[in-house]
Amino acid sequence: MTEENEGSAGQGGLDVGALVHSSAGIISLVAGGLMYTYGWALALFSGLMILSAVSAVLISWRDDAWVPGHWLAMLPVLGVGAGYFGIEGGYTFAYICLWIAFAHFVIRGVQTMRAAKGEAAGD
Repeated sequence: MTEENEGSAGQGGLDVGALVHSSAGIISLVAGGLMYTYGWALALFSGLMILSAVSAVLISWRDDAWVPGHWLAMLPVLGVGAGYFGIEGGYTFAYICLWIAFAHFVIRGVQTMRAAKGEAAGD
């Protein structure tokens, strides 16, 4: 990582890219559940999945941090693409992958918090 990248992650300011990425993901969890009932939710889900994938790539590129969670964010886009081209189960694949990515995000967050508590206790 460069000095510039290290400074942008540690200054405590609002990271708009991360905010867009996480907001798109959380709203997509809801829209994905509704897409089986409402047509507008399918369009919203698809659009947010594309937005989430693009923001993951931009965040990874900006921070030089190609982590597994960001690659996992690409899988729902494949499902959305498959669904768009009429492949049965494409949108469902995308929705399942989104939940896997969300679980990965939560697990990594818990691991990071535990590591931070362990470092603080060792001081």
